[in-house]
Amino acid sequence: MSDTPVRPSRRRRVAVKSSTSSAQGRDRWILSYADFITLLFAFFVALYSISLKNSGDEQRLKETLQGVFDAVQKSVKPINIGEPIVGEPKDIEVIEAKPIPAALPTIEENTSSAVYALLSQVVEKQFSGLHASGQISVSESADWVSLELKSGLLFGQGEYDLTNEAVALLILVANVLKAYPSVILVEGNTDDLPVNSRRLASNWHLSSLRSSSVVDELVYRGVDPKMIAPIGFSSEHPKVRNTNDFARQQNRRVILRISKREADNLHDYLFQ
Repeated sequence: MSDTPVRPSRRRRVAVKSSTSSAQGRDRWILSYADFITLLFAFFVALYSISLKNSGDEQRLKETLQGVFDAVQKSVKPINIGEPIVGEPKDIEVIEAKPIPAALPTIEENTSSAVYALLSQVVEKQFSGLHASGQISVSESADWVSLELKSGLLFGQGEYDLTNEAVALLILVANVLKAYPSVILVEGNTDDLPVNSRRLASNWHLSSLRSSSVVDELVYRGVDPKMIAPIGFSSEHPKVRNTNDFARQQNRRVILRISKREADNLHDYLFQ
């Protein structure tokens, strides 16, 4: 037998913490935090609304602000965390939200003017260098708002597949066109030099395929396909006479013509 004495086993005492009302009180900070996050969200939405006002979209500004203030009023009511607290806690002050009157005037929107203003803003702020060099421009006539893009900005030489830079530009354009749906004709134009490619038979093919590539990208980005169509003019509608390389460069272009006349779809707009 071993002479080592056997030590009696000691049982560890486990302290059992009982849930009390103080545990519930420690969670009350979540209520204030949730209200703070809601108000912070409302603040950033209000900043976005101010940017809409700068763009001239008064009606959308009114709707956005009204939705923000309604959401803030609904969030003032406390949200229960864990077990409901019986009675009214003394350290939480219930604030009654006062309704905010809608004092913003309602202004009837002019769709064509809004499209022209937004496209001009996108061109001047996002692509100021391209605008200064004449690679992109916006113009307006009695019936159309026109966005002209030089082919060198969209395609490689003799190609009809969009470049990555062209896709980035068309994403911004698509956002404007989705906000103000209108009939859109995408015109492809080339110079008078014959094509030098086995894949293309003539400038008619090249101009049509380039305009189709632009339409495909815009439709992919959300533009209604019933409101847009490509058309190729080859070299039959030059901007300037094809007398030299610089002039031919000006004639190689794609033009987005956005109609000012309302229509449900492009087919009825053209044929009825």
